[in-house]
Amino acid sequence: MGAIKIPIRFWIAVMVFASTYINYTTRSNMSISITSMVNRAKEKVIPECKRNEYNSSSNYTIKKLPDYGPRYDWNEDVQGFILGSYFWGYVISSAPGGFIAEWLGPFNTIFYAQIITAIFNSLSVWGAQWHFGALICCRFVLGLMAGPVYPALQCLIARWAPPAEKGKFVSALMGNTLGTCLTWILVGAVTAAAGWDWGFHFLTLQIAVYCLIFWLIVDDSPEQHKWISEDEKNFIKESQAKSITKGKVVPPYLKMFTSLPFWSLCILHFGNLWGLYLQITGVPKFMVEVIGFNIKASGGLAALPHLLRMFFGMGYGYLGDVIKTKTKLSATLTRKSFVVFSHIIPGILLMCMTLVKCDYVGAVLILVFSMSINGAAVVTNLQNAQDLAPNFAGSIFGIISLIGGTTGFITPVVTGALMKENNGIKEWSKNFIIGGSVYVAAGLFFILFGTSEMQPWNEKVQESNTEESVSFKAINAKDEEVDDNKSANESSKLNS
Repeated sequence: MGAIKIPIRFWIAVMVFASTYINYTTRSNMSISITSMVNRAKEKVIPECKRNEYNSSSNYTIKKLPDYGPRYDWNEDVQGFILGSYFWGYVISSAPGGFIAEWLGPFNTIFYAQIITAIFNSLSVWGAQWHFGALICCRFVLGLMAGPVYPALQCLIARWAPPAEKGKFVSALMGNTLGTCLTWILVGAVTAAAGWDWGFHFLTLQIAVYCLIFWLIVDDSPEQHKWISEDEKNFIKESQAKSITKGKVVPPYLKMFTSLPFWSLCILHFGNLWGLYLQITGVPKFMVEVIGFNIKASGGLAALPHLLRMFFGMGYGYLGDVIKTKTKLSATLTRKSFVVFSHIIPGILLMCMTLVKCDYVGAVLILVFSMSINGAAVVTNLQNAQDLAPNFAGSIFGIISLIGGTTGFITPVVTGALMKENNGIKEWSKNFIIGGSVYVAAGLFFILFGTSEMQPWNEKVQESNTEESVSFKAINAKDEEVDDNKSANESSKLNS
């Protein structure tokens, strides 16, 4: 029996996973590193659920801070600017990121963005030593470079993934959760061993290794890849014949912005990010400051929801492909069914956080279950751009990332307004009800108005090579079903 040959597109999917992993290392490292870079300015406040255990006159003692390098007297406002500057850059560059990737190619967009990221990540060390303003500038540039990565990956997936394998490719975007978890662990360990400056330099070395592998493996399309076989190249080309068209054109923004399916996706993505940000940042804050749960002493437990979301997401992606190719269920009905898992149930669970009171076990269980089941987002808001207009999937995802990314600013503002007078269970209950309601409302809106049907504005009307232009008006549901079944059969042959 001959050796099993792994298709090139499998390695492209692996690099999609690696790209999201790398993208999140520099996004999440600052929240860990900054604790070793600043002096502790004030004593901890006794959590509401722990007040009965301490007398009002008792104080927590502050232990001597470990020496991980120079510490700075940055107040809470400065720390907030440092942590938020990344996301300002990220939001600004997300929308044009898809357009850039479609014109320059996803390879150039991702590769050079990561090269600049590696440089400014290490420059952050000297920026901090010089002035916090310089560090803020470095973080802003890091956000600018990170913004186009996800739209570019959507563009790469559109060019490489056969229709029957879209779910598996999109599920590779879940590398971000592993990036968050491992960064917390690795940066913490490196900081403890060599100082907080090496927490930054370690990530730079990791990015350099990634860039080398990315350069060796990835190309913009199967036609340009140097190692791909003719059989695989032809298979991908034939399976995508009715969805992907060559040529560079300006995305049809006017038609896009007047499209109800586009706005249904945009609202779905906005709701998902609102609920997700509240779960990632708000729930741990609630557990520490109100319940009094020691998350730092339970690092594995804190990482569990993120890891389960990654594994569940990959499972959902595979399941979505199976449903598409093995059943008669329409793609639209499949997307809407999975919205129940990606939005409706997590939203209801988030509202159930109002019932846990001081029970940290219940809070942990809800967080674990809610984030795990939310992995279904790979079949809903993370994949729907590929349905509506694969030619402009990068541009679509860039725009919805811009709008959805605003939740990174909105949710802290809402939380701060609710906790202004008191940081207690009553106030957090209101926060969870608001977050859960947005989650559920966004899901219901998509169920009512969303679709997975390819939109007429997917067609590129200004083709430089008319022979390769495809008329999308001739597409019908029967043709798509035949192509999907053919794609699935050929895919199973190549993968085996």
